Amino acid sequence: MINKHTNMKIKTVLSGLLITLLSGCNSTGDISIDDFESGNFDKWSIEGDAFGEKPIEGSYKGQQPVSNFQGKFLANSFQGGDDTRGVLTSKEFTIERDYINFLIGGGKNEDTYVELIINENSVYRSHSFVESEALQWLTWDVKAYHNQKAIIRIVDNQRGGWGHILVDQIEQGNKAKSVFMNNYKLSFDANQKYILLPIEKEAPEVAIQLSVDGKNVGEQMNVRLAQTHINYWFPIHIDAYKSKKVELAFAPIKTTDIWYQQIKQSDTFEYNYDETYRPIYHFSPPYGWMNDPNGMVYKDGEYHLFYQYNPYGTRWGNMHWGHAVSKNLRKWEHLPVALFPDALGTIFSGSAIIDKSNTGGFGKDALIAIYTSAGKNQTQSIAYSLDNGRTFTTYDQNPVLTDSNIVDFRDPKVFWHDASAQWIMSLATSQTITFYGSKNLKEWNKLSEFGEGIGSHGGVWECPDLFPLTYDGKTKWVLFVSINPGGPNGGSATQYFIGDFNGKTFTPDTMNYPLWLDYGRDNYAGVTWSDIPATDGRRLFIGWMNNWDYANNTPTENFCSAMTLPRELKLAHNGEHLVVSSIPVKEINELRRENQRFDNQKIEKSYTFDKLLKDNVGAYEMEFVVKPQGATAFEFKLFNQNNEQMRFIFDLKNKTLAVDRSKSGKVDFSDNFAQTVINAPLPTKNSYKIRLFVDKNSTEIFVNDGEVVQTNTMFPTAAYNSLSFDNEQGIISVENISVYNLK
Repeated sequence: MINKHTNMKIKTVLSGLLITLLSGCNSTGDISIDDFESGNFDKWSIEGDAFGEKPIEGSYKGQQPVSNFQGKFLANSFQGGDDTRGVLTSKEFTIERDYINFLIGGGKNEDTYVELIINENSVYRSHSFVESEALQWLTWDVKAYHNQKAIIRIVDNQRGGWGHILVDQIEQGNKAKSVFMNNYKLSFDANQKYILLPIEKEAPEVAIQLSVDGKNVGEQMNVRLAQTHINYWFPIHIDAYKSKKVELAFAPIKTTDIWYQQIKQSDTFEYNYDETYRPIYHFSPPYGWMNDPNGMVYKDGEYHLFYQYNPYGTRWGNMHWGHAVSKNLRKWEHLPVALFPDALGTIFSGSAIIDKSNTGGFGKDALIAIYTSAGKNQTQSIAYSLDNGRTFTTYDQNPVLTDSNIVDFRDPKVFWHDASAQWIMSLATSQTITFYGSKNLKEWNKLSEFGEGIGSHGGVWECPDLFPLTYDGKTKWVLFVSINPGGPNGGSATQYFIGDFNGKTFTPDTMNYPLWLDYGRDNYAGVTWSDIPATDGRRLFIGWMNNWDYANNTPTENFCSAMTLPRELKLAHNGEHLVVSSIPVKEINELRRENQRFDNQKIEKSYTFDKLLKDNVGAYEMEFVVKPQGATAFEFKLFNQNNEQMRFIFDLKNKTLAVDRSKSGKVDFSDNFAQTVINAPLPTKNSYKIRLFVDKNSTEIFVNDGEVVQTNTMFPTAAYNSLSFDNEQGIISVENISVYNLK
């Protein structure tokens, strides 16, 4: 018989046994370090003011919505904005599981991080993989630290954009919750020419470091490795490292990504060069992204064109100087990359000159590149070439010009000024252009500053160029300033000023600024060639044929962007004031092949010219003259078999030339591409001489020898092979109509 006392003893034993069993079952369960659901920081010591006095429910005022945290509360260092700083330090705990998992978001700066400290040593220091207010799991493998004491620090020591960190749900567990792998490495015994990287255009960037025999080679690459599908492949050249151990270190990647099962060595790199929107006669990079033209210089019969280049993707990033040369401004030879990122940063825009008098001490007739090193600060550097630009040596005392007080401090354009016997540098300095002088290209003195209270200031000033032009026997100086945003039709454009320069100060003429070199949407950051021989005497120009409003999203495949046609710049008078006119260089005429001529037409309402060319691949030039007779407006349009069209509308009453590309073909890749017509001022004339260049995905229209110019890209699904004219009243006479196939 079991009495009451014995029964209670059994219950006590069973209860203790149950607790022991439950405890044993939980020995592999998660252990919360802190989920912040207490609504206070009682498990942390607080420094600074970034995190406030307690966890927050989601976002602070002025912050984008925060998502993917758990429960109600999280640690958020946006208290007071991005410029506040602070540290949370946990109480000491014992490592009892294989992993520490936590949710993290915010900025990916090196100074916003979560740190694990064991025995006063920093074991892990991790920041968000992407700039995002959506938190993601991150995992530390702590198997090697079982039973050791540790603390965690959450640090925000960053000021400026994305200078905050988000953290939630810090816990120990025996299962890794993150799909990210940090410091993942792949090794190869190099026996072929390339490592081919599979790329997904819309994927986030992954940092990659190449090393050979254990030593890092070059700077970090940021590459959009394929996560779910492959858009194209890009190469890393390893031919120089054959028979050596080549390693790629990645930070970070996801275990769900497909790229690391596809990456491979290869002796060939094949891609479709002749893709749908590759231009026929405009310059484009062999593959990869291109933007600003840089370092244009003439030497020994060659026109050099350097350009902003990303060899690892078709979006902006990893800025190098790509390189090509031409003997005739028509056909270009691609050369190896000229300048690579270094310890001072990536290689932003700049210029090049021939140092005929060896002022820099690098050698007579050295080709010297002057460029912006875009590291933590933007500074100016130089490199020199003694073999006509085929190889460059970086000056070992770079940078040659710095100013830590100016964030946007870039794009040096340099020329020799005879009258003051010095090199002159025009440099973009936020919302002004600052002029510097130097005797040797290494030491620079500030001369003056221009730009306050004049011209357009809708965006940052970039890519200046100061040069002389002659009009009516007198020398005038022209200053180009590219601006983004703030162009006359949105986004990017190049404005200019006409005036005088005395070797120190640029003084603009009184005019109705801003004046724009090209009123189209797709001519930006252009500058002129230096060292054109005096026997030639022309001022030659080329621009980037794109717009930052949509440049990263255009529907090309293996490459992105082209340059405008090379153009000759002149001063002209449009009947109201001086303007900088631009016309295609005369060498372009040599691209003409068969010529289709059409009869003159007097048009009362409409007329269509069908089948402009027999074998039309979308690369041609048109010339004609329009003479309005009582008409207050007229238009012409190019169109194709799919009813896609580019309209050119001459409103004589309101003095505008408008281009409408809203039905030009593919337009839905960006909301900013074709939402409005593109307007330019149009002086009243008795006749309008038109030159229109079409090249698969672009149109460049020059009116009256370049007094009015519009450059606009488009993406039709078939070549435009018909031309129609329309006018509502009066008559227009269309004369001297020629269409040339260009190859």
